[in-house]
Parts: sequence; C-alpha cells; structure tokens
Amino acid sequence: KKFIIFEIPLLIESKLMKNYDKIVFVNSKKSLRIKRFLKRGKSLELFNLLDKRQLPPAKKIKFCDYVINNNNSLKILKKNVKMTKDNL
Repeated sequence: KKFIIFEIPLLIESKLMKNYDKIVFVNSKKSLRIKRFLKRGKSLELFNLLDKRQLPPAKKIKFCDYVINNNNSLKILKKNVKMTKDNL
C-alpha cells in the first residue's frame, strides 16, 4: 500500500477531518509534552499558549481512527507506529 502522512496539529480544531481517509492521533501525557518542549529550548509560556488552542486529548480521540501513545522511549514509539501502519 502507498499512503501519505500529514502532520497537522490543529486538524480537528480546524474541522478538516473529512479531507482525510484515516486520522491517527499521537497522544502523550501533558507533563511529558511540557518536558520535551522545554528540552527543545522553548518556553513554558509558549507551550501554554499553544496548548490552549488545542482541544483536550479526550475530545480529539473521539474523531480519530487510531491512537498512538507516546509516553515511553523512541524505540517503543516506533514499534507502536509500525503496528498502527500495519493496520491501515
């Protein structure tokens, strides 16, 4: 199978879901997202500003075909992505 992946942070908030065949949501704990964001040299203030623009994960999940949890290592994330890809 051939497919194209788009990374669109505000896809659901923009109500663009109908333009895509499958929606995959990559979810992680807020505390971990903050830690990763700060590690990239960004500020907590910017994180909070961007986070306020997004729906809570529980609401986003309702619109998604697949959910990948990203609360562990990169190795585990890659394994979860592969498992999801194999189900598409």
